[in-house]
Amino acid sequence: MIVESIKSVDENTFVSDVIEKSKEKIIIVDFWAPWCGPCKALTPILESQATKKREHLEVVKVNIDENQGIASQLRIQSIPAVFAFSGGQPVDGFMGAKTEPDVEKFFDALIKKFSKNSSNVSEEFEILLSEKRFQEVKLASEELIKSNPSPENYSLLIRSIVGLGDFDGVEHVIENLSPEILKDNAVKGAISSYELLKNNEVEDSKKEILDRINENPADLDNKMNYSKILFKENNFSECIDILLEMFKKDKEWKEGYAKKQLLLIFDHLGSENELSKKGRRALTSLIFV
Repeated sequence: MIVESIKSVDENTFVSDVIEKSKEKIIIVDFWAPWCGPCKALTPILESQATKKREHLEVVKVNIDENQGIASQLRIQSIPAVFAFSGGQPVDGFMGAKTEPDVEKFFDALIKKFSKNSSNVSEEFEILLSEKRFQEVKLASEELIKSNPSPENYSLLIRSIVGLGDFDGVEHVIENLSPEILKDNAVKGAISSYELLKNNEVEDSKKEILDRINENPADLDNKMNYSKILFKENNFSECIDILLEMFKKDKEWKEGYAKKQLLLIFDHLGSENELSKKGRRALTSLIFV
């Protein structure tokens, strides 16, 4: 049975309910007909996912039997057909039946690219994290996850718990994440930050370690400890240089520990960070030397 909680749109309301409204949030249009079996299976999935992501998008439905003008204008030749509108224009879509995970991926991609709310919310959270207001971010991200369990929101939750120093709490969150969410770059970056900080304790002072490095430049244990101190100081450039130097000297030292640290730091910084890009290129060139 078609889910009646989705608003029906016709030729008289299409401009106001789809075109104009898509300037405020993403509008998903579900084109269906009462005789279409696959439509009856797809519509509840669309509604279920839209409910979880209602801060970003809304689903409406159009009966093509009763609104042939709209179907003709959009050149719809088969149903179910789903069109996404943003900024008054169709921006993406698909035809045919989809599973719920497929619909979720489709919606998440739209939100990432077109949501009017994402950038402002993201900036606010970044400011809170930079101000070390981790408890506020934790509570807010937990609330967001209830309606929108997106990778971005889980990333914020992990980063906030890491900031609070609750490593057991981080483990609990990670254990309950789906394989799909674990593949997301934002989540991978948050987990990498956790892995780095969890194993970042150094007993000796920076001066003591540097003195020992000066006495014995070949001691990789002291260099690793120095890199951890640099990471804690957010001196990522020098930290990466030290680890690259270590990897160049002995690629297999402690089962490739230097390489593992480098990859975690690149994920922590993010794929678009210039230090990350430069470091990855340098590591790749060393791997194939």
